[in-house]
Amino acid sequence: MRATTAADGVRKVLSLAVATAILAGACARASDGVAEPEGGTPLDLTGDHAHYLRSVEGARLEVIEPGTDGAWREIRGGGRVVRLTAPPERIASRTLATDEILLEIAEPERIVLLSPFAGDPRFSVSADRARRLGRVGGFSTEEILAASPDLVFAASFNTQETLAQLEAAGVPVVVLLNHESLAAIAENIRIVGFAIGRDREAERLVESMQSRLAETRARAASRVAGLRIVHWSGGVVLGSRTVFDDAVRYLGAVNLAAEKGLEGWPRISAEQVVIWDPDVIFTDSYGANDAGVGTLDGTRAARLGNLESLDGRDMAAISHHVAGMVDRLADALVRASERIEAAGAGKPVAAAE
Repeated sequence: MRATTAADGVRKVLSLAVATAILAGACARASDGVAEPEGGTPLDLTGDHAHYLRSVEGARLEVIEPGTDGAWREIRGGGRVVRLTAPPERIASRTLATDEILLEIAEPERIVLLSPFAGDPRFSVSADRARRLGRVGGFSTEEILAASPDLVFAASFNTQETLAQLEAAGVPVVVLLNHESLAAIAENIRIVGFAIGRDREAERLVESMQSRLAETRARAASRVAGLRIVHWSGGVVLGSRTVFDDAVRYLGAVNLAAEKGLEGWPRISAEQVVIWDPDVIFTDSYGANDAGVGTLDGTRAARLGNLESLDGRDMAAISHHVAGMVDRLADALVRASERIEAAGAGKPVAAAE
C-alpha cells in the first residue's frame, strides 16, 4: 500500500475525493454529462463529488427559536430534526470547518473531540490551538462514541454510514449542508453558535470575518476587477458553487471555469487551460508542481509571470479563516495586475477578446 500524502489528506478532509479547496470531482449541468469547450472537444466532467452538489441543492438548515415544543434548541434540514433539551456540554467535531469554529467560540472544556485535521498544520490554521487543547482524534465511530458526546457536528461530505451509526446510538448530529460561498460560511458559524448556546460569540466572529472581507475588497477591487483567472491543481479546476469562485466574484475578478459553465471541481486538461488563456493561473501548495516547466507556456499568465500558488490551508478554509484566503488571493491578484501594467498590457481584457 502506498504512503499517505498531503494531497491524500485533503481529498479525505473535504469529501474523500480529489484535493484543493474543497476538492473533489463534480459535473457541469449538461444533459449528457459533458460540456463543449471552445476547441470543440467535449470535456469529461464525470466526477465522484457530484453526489455532494446534488445533496445540497436547495438544502438549508432551519434553526428554531428556544421554547418550541419543549426543546431548548431545534435544528432542521437535510432530512434531519435535531432537538436539544439543554446546552450540550460534550461537543465533538468531524470536520475541519467546525473544528476551527468551535476553537474560536466554544469554551475549551466543552470540546471533547476534534477531527484529525484540526491539529495538522498542513490543513488547519488553528493547528497550534488544537494541539494545545489535546483532544484531536480519529474518524472512527468507536472513537467518537468513546468520547461520550452529547452533540456531534458533521458535514454532508462525511460518510453516511458514520452519521447513521451515531444517530442510532442516540447522539444528536448537526450536519452542515452548504460550504459553497462566503455567505454559507457565515451561516454555518451562526448555526454552530446557535446549537451550543454561543450565539453572541458566533455573531461577533461573523462580524469580524465580514469586516475583514470588506476591507480586503475596498483595498483591492479596483485593481483586480475584470482579471480572468483559473485555479487548476492536480488536474482539477474550481468552477461555480465553490468558495474559491465566490471569493473571486466578491473581488470583482472573473473565474473562467465558472464562466465556461463548469460547476464544482471537475477535471480538465492543461491544454484546455491554454485554450482559455487566463490572465492569472492559481495552483496550491498541494499541487505546486502542476504548472511544470512548459506546461502552460502558451498562456498569457505564464508570459507575464502570473502563475501564483495559494497555501493549502487557505484552500481548505471553509470557516472564518476564509477571510485570510480572500486577503491573500487579493494580494496575488494585485501583484498580477501590476505585472500586466508593467508589461504595457493595460487593463485586463474582457473574456471575449
